[in-house]
Amino acid sequence: MEEEKLYPPKVKAMYEAVLDLFASGRELSTLKVSEITAKAGIGKGTAYEYFATKEEMIVGAIQYEAEKHVAVIMELIENGQSFQEIIFQGMDMLEATHRKYGGFALLERILRDDTISGSGIMKELVKRKEDCGAAMDMTGKMLELAADKGLVRERDGFRVWSAILSQFVSYAFYLTHEELFADVDREKARNFVYDSIIKILV
Repeated sequence: MEEEKLYPPKVKAMYEAVLDLFASGRELSTLKVSEITAKAGIGKGTAYEYFATKEEMIVGAIQYEAEKHVAVIMELIENGQSFQEIIFQGMDMLEATHRKYGGFALLERILRDDTISGSGIMKELVKRKEDCGAAMDMTGKMLELAADKGLVRERDGFRVWSAILSQFVSYAFYLTHEELFADVDREKARNFVYDSIIKILV
């Protein structure tokens, strides 16, 4: 299994607190460091021993959550799951994220936030864009898995990552606005996502 990245206990507690506050519907523009540290059960001053800004803490929490998902996928790969099973497991995790955080709605809130906080978060995301080695490694392994089974011919890791990500974003949008697609049930939507990924990569 992929070795889990270790975080200092207080950092992990703050990340978990941020995620819990997201799950409760808190808005970025009004979220305070004192709320995060209170939820984490630590003093406010402790936050600044690890983070320069609130935005750095929030983006770190998002990355922390993403890393947990990557670790699950890597374990599935190592356990010999098929490409299709892994894609469907990814959609299971996306559904769980949607139930907990509102899924695509959370991203929409970040993108719509025109406050200093929102701008700071986008800048922090840009700063960390290179810090995605685990995700790219996962993509490479999934590419090998699909290619070995003759499912795809595409060998460019970026294109594989883009194909999977674009279809997962589409599925996240579907989950967030499911009422607009009354004639499309989840099974049909999930199969469409998988088939679309394969078509893009063939």
